[in-house]
Amino acid sequence: MMMFPYKYPLCIQLPPIDDLKAGNTKRLFEFLQKMGFYGVELNLLDFEAIAPEELVSYLAEFDLKVTMIASGGYAKKCGLSLSTGNEEIRMKTVAQVTKMLHYAEKLQAGVICGFIKGNSEGQKNICIQQMEKSLAQLEQNGALEDAKLYLEATNHYEALLVNTMEEGNRFFQLVDAKIAVLPDTYHMNIEEKDMAAALVKYRNIYKNLHISDNNRYYPGFGSLAFERILRILDAFGYEGTISIEGRNMGTLEEDIRHSCNYLRSVAEIA
Repeated sequence: MMMFPYKYPLCIQLPPIDDLKAGNTKRLFEFLQKMGFYGVELNLLDFEAIAPEELVSYLAEFDLKVTMIASGGYAKKCGLSLSTGNEEIRMKTVAQVTKMLHYAEKLQAGVICGFIKGNSEGQKNICIQQMEKSLAQLEQNGALEDAKLYLEATNHYEALLVNTMEEGNRFFQLVDAKIAVLPDTYHMNIEEKDMAAALVKYRNIYKNLHISDNNRYYPGFGSLAFERILRILDAFGYEGTISIEGRNMGTLEEDIRHSCNYLRSVAEIA
């Protein structure tokens, strides 16, 4: 594997951006390039605003790739859910996720299914059935062949479904490994009995790990021991990416700089 300053290719999930080519956004991408980032996860709110081929070319100017499309902002904007009991909304969501996966294919990226999988409300057995139905339809219409759909394991305060890696694995098996699961250290710290054991046991169902501290700030602002997490990944030969995600304590640039300095230091001892 190539050598990276953070041990693994480092990405970051960015908040929704109105204009990807605005001056302040360009300066952000230049800063990410300077800090040695590999890629970005973009919260796109308008899939007509920029053609995927143009986006790939533009980010290449900063040595960046779109590794993921984060669907949360779009899901909130449009009121989407793959597990809702409202069949009209569920079908609309399947159609929108299909379009996202087709768009992502042209970026050679994945689509994160976090908030869009459904919130913490509803009857779990019904929501499971609805999610199964949605995934089956995405499999049948070929969308899961376009790009990888990443079911994010999020805590029970935020979502009724897929709170743990084990739950994610169930859906992974349901569609014959045509999706992936996306673990997040913040959520794992709440839901998993043993984070290390879960990362190892389910190592074959994820290729990206969201890294966020125990307080939901970026790594280095809380108490999680990320050097231990990096050692765990290294021990089983992890070959995926790691992505910073979370809320900000200071400005975006300040927090990125602080977290990068921290991650460089733990990568040296991991």
